[in-house]
Amino acid sequence: MSAEKSSYKTGQRPKKVFLVDKYVCRYMMEEWFIDAKKDKLREYGRLYGIHYHTVEKIVEEDGYNIPLHTLNIICFNRGVRLSEFFKLVERKYGNKIDDSYVIKYVDKKN
Repeated sequence: MSAEKSSYKTGQRPKKVFLVDKYVCRYMMEEWFIDAKKDKLREYGRLYGIHYHTVEKIVEEDGYNIPLHTLNIICFNRGVRLSEFFKLVERKYGNKIDDSYVIKYVDKKN
């Protein structure tokens, strides 16, 4: 409760960052969106059949809670089965992935 009051006073709110979301997005960023600079986001969006704002969220430091439907569209356009995608992520980050999360404090949105 005191942390919540403290974050309220500083204009921040707690946000849960689930490790599985973070590493799923990190895999896509490192393996598929290799040079996802600002000028390439729309190109990646068209290539993978998603909106470029979704690409922006994926390449954020903590990733985002990507919907399974969106992940399926990306994998389909990449030519990878969803089950194979999860095997690739587990192969790369298996020792870091569990069902835990970390709390980060982010600025409140108006």
